[in-house]
Amino acid sequence: MKEPAAAIGRAHALRRLFDALSRTPVTVLVLGEAGIGKTHLLAEVKRHAREAGARVLDGRARDFGGGLAYASLAEAFCSLREDPGAREPLRALLDAIDEAALGGSAAAPAVLAVRLLESLPGPTLIAIDDAHLADADTLSVLAHLPRRVPDLSVVVTARRPPALDADETITLAPLTLDEVTDLVTRLLGRTPSPATVRRIHEGSRGNPWFARELVLELVQGGAVHSTDPSARRGAILGRLFQRDQGARDLARVLAALRRTRPAYPTDLEVLAEVAGLAPEQAERAFDGLVRDGVVVSGEDGSHEFAHPLVAEALYADLGPAERRRVHARIAELLRRQGLRGTRSMLEWATHVAEGATAPDALAAMLEAARLTRVTAPLSAAHWYGRAADLAAPADRGALLSRQALSYWKGSRPRETVTAGLHALQLLPPGRRRVRTAYTVVHAADSLGNYDQALAVIDEQLPDADDTAALLAQRAAINAQFSRDTAETARRAWAGLAECPPEDRLITLTSLGLHAVVTGDWPNGERAVELIVKGSVALPPVARMSSLETAAHLLAIAGIRARALALLNQAEEIRRGLGWGDIAGQASRTMAVIRRLGGEWERALADIAADAEAMAEAGLAENLALLRNIQLDILLEQGRYKETEPIFAQPPPDCPLHRGLRTVLAARLAFGRGDRETTARLLDQALEAGPTEVMHRALGVKVMLHGTAGDWDIARELSHRLDEGAKDGIPRARLTAHLCAAAAFRDPERAEAALELARADGMVFEEAQARLVLGVHGDRGQLQRAHAIFTELGAEPWRRRAANRLREAGLVPAPTVTLTAVERRVAQLVAIGRSNPQIAEELHYSRKTVEVYLSRVYAKTGLRSRVELALAVDRGEL
Repeated sequence: MKEPAAAIGRAHALRRLFDALSRTPVTVLVLGEAGIGKTHLLAEVKRHAREAGARVLDGRARDFGGGLAYASLAEAFCSLREDPGAREPLRALLDAIDEAALGGSAAAPAVLAVRLLESLPGPTLIAIDDAHLADADTLSVLAHLPRRVPDLSVVVTARRPPALDADETITLAPLTLDEVTDLVTRLLGRTPSPATVRRIHEGSRGNPWFARELVLELVQGGAVHSTDPSARRGAILGRLFQRDQGARDLARVLAALRRTRPAYPTDLEVLAEVAGLAPEQAERAFDGLVRDGVVVSGEDGSHEFAHPLVAEALYADLGPAERRRVHARIAELLRRQGLRGTRSMLEWATHVAEGATAPDALAAMLEAARLTRVTAPLSAAHWYGRAADLAAPADRGALLSRQALSYWKGSRPRETVTAGLHALQLLPPGRRRVRTAYTVVHAADSLGNYDQALAVIDEQLPDADDTAALLAQRAAINAQFSRDTAETARRAWAGLAECPPEDRLITLTSLGLHAVVTGDWPNGERAVELIVKGSVALPPVARMSSLETAAHLLAIAGIRARALALLNQAEEIRRGLGWGDIAGQASRTMAVIRRLGGEWERALADIAADAEAMAEAGLAENLALLRNIQLDILLEQGRYKETEPIFAQPPPDCPLHRGLRTVLAARLAFGRGDRETTARLLDQALEAGPTEVMHRALGVKVMLHGTAGDWDIARELSHRLDEGAKDGIPRARLTAHLCAAAAFRDPERAEAALELARADGMVFEEAQARLVLGVHGDRGQLQRAHAIFTELGAEPWRRRAANRLREAGLVPAPTVTLTAVERRVAQLVAIGRSNPQIAEELHYSRKTVEVYLSRVYAKTGLRSRVELALAVDRGEL
């Protein structure tokens, strides 16, 4: 969360808000104490948006909103009920929240919310009041939407900063003396005396709502005269507490119901019964509340108190015993009405939790956690935490363990570690404690807290009923520190056969990562194959996680096409389950795939969108790797200035991350012509970095000495890279081919690199191979290399190719300017893929593929798939 700005006045706040909303997508947070004017400011924003032609989706968080999964989101999107074009996607979104309680499989609310907004024409404003009360899952979706929907604005108000990263934060200041004068003048219809204004300003401390209440109290008491007849009705709070007991009881029950949702006319019978009123008494009392402005009606027929402070005052007026009785009666009446879907079940559970006996409240909390554990893991974590507070000591460890797992599913590693460590202190030895340890280790590792992760492993290993997964996690972490891990990894592999089925994925994931870092791809490939093979018999949740993990390992290795296919399968399951991107792994995997496939601008846009959310969650490990991909692209494009703020953010403190970042810093120095710094940084990376760092550093070092004409040194380094990459990941072997081709002027190694790059759609590496072939005699390759570098925006490489063309007496040929996606579609057509197959591989719809293909035909003048395949094969595209 960015630091809140200094508090400002209303006029300035409105100007800043309108300015911010002109730059979509954008998220704006308005902060301030109760009554300071946030809701009024939000109303101005909504009016402005409607006048500008924007669609406004209006929602409010509730006092008990923490456990009401997606409640604020659902309330906002329900504004679209009357929009014919939105009915089907809206129903799908609301069903996704409700279906869990009905035994169905819910789709991801975030995905469906994006689809819904994308189906609507024109700009949209989502306005959420009191977001400090919103459930974490709603906030997670609100953070996700602007990164995926271009023409969207999100404005939220809050008394304290919620877990939502805002582009603009506005903090409202109390009214000045002059502003209070203007307010009082408007209320009274005349200019008050300076003494009256000072009295109101001091009594309200500049809070607009309390200032208004003080003015109306003075009018009602006759101390101040008003020309406005409505002012003589008196202050809202004063009128409330002067009402007859029946009306006041109804208002207090209404305040209790409002903790979970607004009231509707159909609720009046329920409210009357809880308040102990006859229906006709309740109707008169309710009409009086509306008539006097205590309660106001919304556009959808709902009724709310005129201000949250009114509801809070009424709710506080309920004594503890009476408060429990009211909540218990509301829960009972809700149950009698019928509990259909998660939303109604959670509302019921919330009132039970506030009003029932401890055993009943605990049962309701556990039911709420069960309903939300798949579609809303952060809400589930809320309920498990409340249940742990209420449960018997013997049961608390298990509940905290479930809370830790829910936090991990919701990508909250800090909270995962806190809950998990507490659970480990309470749990006896056995399955649950070991599995909780895995979760804590994953979370600590993702935070970059390696010592903490290793300490948990060391503490839990002696009593573990199965040690394979813990040993594999230890090997993967220690490999990042260049420590000797061979024996630990061997023991983990040896224990795999006896490993419990639910632990095999954890074990194989860590063993696969260990293999990548240590340059042992045969074992990495073995891990991937076992993960994919084992996923077939797993339930959907575990299958999704398995496919995503395999895709992650393959993408790191440079096996792009298969990684994309597996990631697409995982994404299809994710949409059906409603799970989020745990720890940002899917985002990072897709960024690698887009980098390899030449979709550089899209990769950069996605990284810019995802990085802030990762930073906010504390996911230091994957954030650092995501930043490395960003740096890799920017360096190849020669955008050196843009890399400086990224380099200023230190990576996690371990040799692997320091080494990877050092190699990137060496590439920056090389691009700027500072050969001395380049050499020093590369030597530094080679000195302490693991095998994965060594491969990358040697590749840059060969280029450094080759461009200086030090071919003997370049060849020696190339031999060293060949030896190190022999069992390394395929991407390292491709780098070794390119280095050997350049250092030894070996066209066969260049051809091998070109074949590997083209087979897997690795666009930049294809261009590098073509450049080497062109330098060593195949001049036709220079034209194609130059064209690809131009399309990628790889300016330093484009200049190199252009220089080689001039040396060969050629000029860059007029090339067809295909985008990276259009070129990839053409390449897939050339190897015989059908449109449906292309759509599946690129994660597009069939119609989108058809559009891209028609653009390729229009730009090239080619008329058939056969002509297109021949043009690709000749290197013309």
